Order: sequence, then C-alpha cells, then structure tokens
Amino acid sequence: MRRLPVVRSPVLVSCGSAGGNDCSGSYSFNFSTAYMTLHGIHAGDTLFAQWWMRDPASPSTTGLSNGLQFTVRN
Repeated sequence: MRRLPVVRSPVLVSCGSAGGNDCSGSYSFNFSTAYMTLHGIHAGDTLFAQWWMRDPASPSTTGLSNGLQFTVRN
C-alpha cells in the first residue's frame, strides 16, 4: 500500500563489485534529527521505508529491498 508523502533520499552508491553480479554492495542512510525536522517527522510518527535501486542485471533494471515499518521514538 502506498502512503503519501513519498520522499526520495539523495543518490547513493552501493559500492558493490563492478566486475559481477555478486550482491556485495550495501546502502546506508543517516536518519538524523535534522533530516526528521526538515521532513516534518515527529516522535510517535510511524514510517514505512524501502530501498528502490537500479539493478542492471534484473530484467526490470530495478530492484526493491524488503520493506520495513518503524515508529520514531524520542
């Protein structure tokens, strides 16, 4: 189920192996207090997150991580 608003992170690079399809990369995002303030996120808000990435090896050329749900605590 899609819930608005959808917010994209800045472009990130997984730094995986350039020579093959070995899934050696990883993504990291600093979910800071400044980021939450900028996007109007407050303690008690429940958020849903998922990585959407380019995957040239996939027939669709994109990939999705497992999704997660979390509630912001103070």
